[in-house]
Amino acid sequence: MRRPLQILLSPVLANYIKLVINTSTVVADPPDYVDRARELHPSIIALWHGQFFLLPGLYPRDIPARAIVARTDDAEALARVLRRFGLQLVRGAGAAGRRGDRGGAEAAHGLIASLREGYSVILTGDVPPGPARKCGPGIIMISSRSGRPIVPFAAATSRYRSVKSWSRMTINLPFSRLGIVMGDPIYVPREARPAEFEGYRRRVEAALNDVTAKAYALAGADMTRATPPIAKSPVAKSPS
Repeated sequence: MRRPLQILLSPVLANYIKLVINTSTVVADPPDYVDRARELHPSIIALWHGQFFLLPGLYPRDIPARAIVARTDDAEALARVLRRFGLQLVRGAGAAGRRGDRGGAEAAHGLIASLREGYSVILTGDVPPGPARKCGPGIIMISSRSGRPIVPFAAATSRYRSVKSWSRMTINLPFSRLGIVMGDPIYVPREARPAEFEGYRRRVEAALNDVTAKAYALAGADMTRATPPIAKSPVAKSPS
């Protein structure tokens, strides 16, 4: 029953996203972020995994874009919601240490091709099952091979609920103050070598943390409940 339920749920979710946006007071930094998105198009819109709830409703319909969505049945509601807002899809997900082919390589090729075809692409910097708020190398590779910039993005509301998942998935609530922040574009040179990717990866990670914190500050919200716990490093055992 999981897939049929997700199909039925998608229009409810789409209408709820519209409700949250339409009943909220928007404060954006910069105020002309939509115009900047048009100037940078096609670009790679990046955000943290648990913070994407409102993005489908905020993304300008006049800027063609494709979003990456996993191929699993669990992602069917999200896929249908994105389509309802005029976004096209690239299906697949990175393995991130999990077994089986999840279509990550095929999706990466699809995202690069989309950028070359004149579509902006939307993807999260961190990949399930985590660690959360740790940027993976995939987005850096996609930027380098496509020649298009990574644009950090975040949206937050003063009223929200967070799910105790690995990414602290945030459910935004209506009648809020809505903070929207778009960071400066980050360009990864085409000639960058894989050994140089780590520096750009850290730069994107820091930028995503920065825009997320600013969005919550603009919304006047406490970010603590939406912040995933820091993964503890394993403690080395002393020899007995």
